[in-house]
Amino acid sequence: MTTRNPRAIRIASLLALLAASAHSSAQSPVPAPQATPSAPAKALPTVDEVFAHSVKAVGGADLIAQQSSRTQHGAIEMPAQGLKGQIVTKSCSPDFLLVETTIPGFGKISQGMNKSVGWTIDPMRGPSLMTAEELAQVKREASSESEINPGKGYDAVEVVAEVAFKGTTCYKVKFTKGKIDSFKYYAVDTGLLTGSEDTVESSLGTMQVISIYKDYGDFSGRKVAKVQEATTMGQMQRVTVDSIDFSPVDPAVFALPAEIQALVTTQAVPPPPVKPATK
Repeated sequence: MTTRNPRAIRIASLLALLAASAHSSAQSPVPAPQATPSAPAKALPTVDEVFAHSVKAVGGADLIAQQSSRTQHGAIEMPAQGLKGQIVTKSCSPDFLLVETTIPGFGKISQGMNKSVGWTIDPMRGPSLMTAEELAQVKREASSESEINPGKGYDAVEVVAEVAFKGTTCYKVKFTKGKIDSFKYYAVDTGLLTGSEDTVESSLGTMQVISIYKDYGDFSGRKVAKVQEATTMGQMQRVTVDSIDFSPVDPAVFALPAEIQALVTTQAVPPPPVKPATK
């Protein structure tokens, strides 16, 4: 994998994108990139070989394991809407995550994970808790273990083809979880993750997301895609990484906001028993 929480960032950014889209006028859909088979067909590597190449390309398993915390600053842009903002991600693998997206003129969207509680606060819907499926997906993707072994937590993983994705020859890897398939594209020459096709479960519904990862740079020995573009529902958002700090993050950062704690408390209290109707 390329960087901790690429899809966690994307999920939070997805909320910003869709909310901002509703906030602005309708735009023409942005076509999603398509992968095309490269010829001729030849023997494919194993999943383990593809993953090993990718892990080595971004810095190696030992370095990934050591850098279990991070603070990442970047910019988020929705070109079709003409909107720009800032996105800050703080994480501590495997159970803690906070993503804050601020868009001038719209507001602040926050998404977090604190062990068994995943949550979102945004200007349109207010505070809400993640479903068990959403939390499991974010937790799986936010863990440093998933960078070392991208197939961890899936029912089946296989290399299905060698294809051209955005002009780069890639191995297309299929990930299956239950009835849902997703795909990742790893560059044949460098091993770096070039793109992905995902089905994202969120409180806004099930959505198809096509992502592109490019412009890799070095951050404390790690290669990270400095530009991450995601297209969903015909709209594209772009995250540009400005800085990454792998120093430990203060645990207090991940404390549940008061309005989220209130939701947790409410859901934890069983409803009062229904009194039988009196005759």
